[in-house]
Amino acid sequence: MKNDEPRTSRLPPPKVAPVTINGIRYEQQAGKESVDGQAGGLLAAYSATGEQLWTLKVYDNRRKPELEGDVQDVFFSSMSLGPDGRLHIVNERGDTFLVDVTTRVVTAQPKAQPAGDDEDALVPP
Repeated sequence: MKNDEPRTSRLPPPKVAPVTINGIRYEQQAGKESVDGQAGGLLAAYSATGEQLWTLKVYDNRRKPELEGDVQDVFFSSMSLGPDGRLHIVNERGDTFLVDVTTRVVTAQPKAQPAGDDEDALVPP
């Protein structure tokens, strides 16, 4: 690469396949900070004809103005339909969110503690 060629600040977002439930297609929407208030963290629903039905913010992704913008964007790394009928979304930071697409309610799941980090663990005398 020549020194005068443009460089990207981050890798492209992971490719996450859409999920279809009862004829409605759900997929990540990249978003634009100037329009949506953030980039990443947005879920869009589309009809069978491709018409956008709604957009939902799954998680906040506010940028710090003193840092380069695109390196702060956090996108979905996976999305699947869970056995409970909700969308299970994991972002690039490893945060997990459950989305009820009927009520459009998002539930953040706590991160699992690494083994050995349990403050309440009993220590043998």
